[in-house]
Amino acid sequence: MKSLENADVSGKTVLMRVDFNVFPVRPHELRIEKIVPTIEYLLSKKAKVILLTHIEENDGRIPSSKILLPYLKKSLPMNEVRLFENLRKFPGEKKNSLKFAKYLASLGDIYVNEAFPVSHREHASIVLLPKFLPSYIGFRFEEEIKNLSKVFNPRHPATLVLGGGKVETKLPILRKLLPKFDHVLLGGVLLNLFILGREPLFSKKLVLPSQVVASGKKVLDVGPESFSEWGRIIKNSKFIVWNGPLGYLEKGHVRGTKKLISILSKAKAQVIIGGGDTLACLPSGKKLPKNIFVSTGGGAMLEYLVHKTLPGIKALDKK
Repeated sequence: MKSLENADVSGKTVLMRVDFNVFPVRPHELRIEKIVPTIEYLLSKKAKVILLTHIEENDGRIPSSKILLPYLKKSLPMNEVRLFENLRKFPGEKKNSLKFAKYLASLGDIYVNEAFPVSHREHASIVLLPKFLPSYIGFRFEEEIKNLSKVFNPRHPATLVLGGGKVETKLPILRKLLPKFDHVLLGGVLLNLFILGREPLFSKKLVLPSQVVASGKKVLDVGPESFSEWGRIIKNSKFIVWNGPLGYLEKGHVRGTKKLISILSKAKAQVIIGGGDTLACLPSGKKLPKNIFVSTGGGAMLEYLVHKTLPGIKALDKK
């Protein structure tokens, strides 16, 4: 992959794939704020910038990208930056259409991928567009890879915290990452599987919470008493990776997740936090300690940790 620093962008139109899939837009949107320096760099080099993003609401509705403009105008000189229409309004995007990729390529001179959170998807703007233009990796994308690559050779003791709501993706990832870690703390739907005995406890590395918040046969959150043991494990760890909230956030069960954030903010270990729902629980506008890296990726973060690459990375490597 070629770094953006090596690109001659002066007077060129740069198509930058970003991930602004945030709705409603909250103050201090991490996925937007983290790529502002890349845009400012391009503008300082006299480039024109066209931002490409998708937006899809939880109910499946596809709004116009114009809903982002009030927020973006507070962070960017939008008289110098153009925002392309929501990519999801074009069927060729998700269908990975060569014709649609060629159409996008006709709009610019250079392509920059600054959308790490969606680079695990084989969509036209991610994997085909780089075929038709000189292509580079964005500064934030580079930072993601630099930090996440530390998982491949972590300092020990190393601890993995895995939560969230997608069993079909989280369980295989748990099995693949398990050998790299000394302890695995479980929350979210995975916790339901092991607590209720639907999945056998296949490793002594797995540390289930000693107390849970439950309703009937459903575990809703990690209980406060659990953080006594978990806190000791975290205190003794030198490397910690956390992906996915511990509780059922949609029903207001955020205490476990926020308690873990509080503990990690005092840890001396190198910490990596990721997952869209997890990020939503971080203190808004407050800077975390320097030993904590916040990844903007959820599924992309986990896929990268397992496969050491992503479709979006492969597309840039082929250039």
